[in-house]
Amino acid sequence: MDIRMALQWRRSVRVATVVVFIAAGAQALQVSVAGMNRASDRRTISPIYWLSAEVGTSTLVRSESGVSFTYHTSGLVPGQAVTLWVVVFNNPAACATHPCTFNDMPNPDAQGDFLFGGGHVIGGTGTGNYGGHLAVGDVSGSGLAEIGGPALGLLDPFTAEIHLALHSHGPAVPGRTLMAQLSSFLGGCEIFLGNDGIADGPEDIPDEVGECVTFQESIHQ
Repeated sequence: MDIRMALQWRRSVRVATVVVFIAAGAQALQVSVAGMNRASDRRTISPIYWLSAEVGTSTLVRSESGVSFTYHTSGLVPGQAVTLWVVVFNNPAACATHPCTFNDMPNPDAQGDFLFGGGHVIGGTGTGNYGGHLAVGDVSGSGLAEIGGPALGLLDPFTAEIHLALHSHGPAVPGRTLMAQLSSFLGGCEIFLGNDGIADGPEDIPDEVGECVTFQESIHQ
């Protein structure tokens, strides 16, 4: 190979290498953007409502392993033990209304369950901040099982309709009762207020030990 042919060959190799790097970079950029779009599609932000008032915001991130969530709210009663519940409707198409409601929980076709998402004693500001992760198939915190129903858990994070709801266990009671209040659905509960345990208004918020009610809700469809 003479010098002129060698130089041409080297130029060809360099050009081919540059083209490969550019193509690879473009492909990597496309994959990165697609990944960002998928990640964005998995994340939803929804308002938290108490009656007709917006009192906070919740975020839900769906992945193959389950769902991660945050819940930031206000207007809670200081000194009360309040738990967060991840309400799952695995087959929302079977719900009587859309979005689903707690009335759909007894319908076996809706494949509903509600699972423990955290518990706190509310401080003097009346704010509540919760966060956690619910794994696919984890039924260890099933509130439905606690009250005698079937534990289903989360079956498919991408198709399930998910609500985040608060449950007040009334004034915090020190000792073992408080541990139960902050880690279960029935902990410290003797009387359920409201309509089948769902608050209809401020008058249904507990003010006595032993009173419980579910209130506030944020929906992720």
